Amino acid sequence: MQHLIERMAKAHPAPESEFGSELGDAYRVTLECSQVCSACADACLAEHAVDPLIHCIRLDLDCADICGATARVLSRQTAPDLGIITMMLEVCARTAQACAEECERHPEHAHCQICAIACNATVDACRKLLDAGRPELHH
Repeated sequence: MQHLIERMAKAHPAPESEFGSELGDAYRVTLECSQVCSACADACLAEHAVDPLIHCIRLDLDCADICGATARVLSRQTAPDLGIITMMLEVCARTAQACAEECERHPEHAHCQICAIACNATVDACRKLLDAGRPELHH
């Protein structure tokens, strides 16, 4: 089944993006990561010992916001500013990496481990898009 975002991209009257499948992958992964990080922050707040998770909660929330904003920027096809897209992908990758590293410090919490997986997938997707042989994404 084709994702609705893929259908929307094909229905858009602007020419198809030169970024190809890497763009769609990055969009889906960052959007999912945003939701997973929000859920992880909420799960951390429900733990009996919240104090050791305060930094994790903060990174979860920051990552959720940055991934969500990145997904929204990536979904827009009309007149893209490649400099902004590059910066968003770089910030998203760095934030997701920091969040993954923090979540991996809490192996006793399954929600943190799931969040780390989502964050690592986001790092990979952002870097893949940045490194996809598109010199216009690199200044």
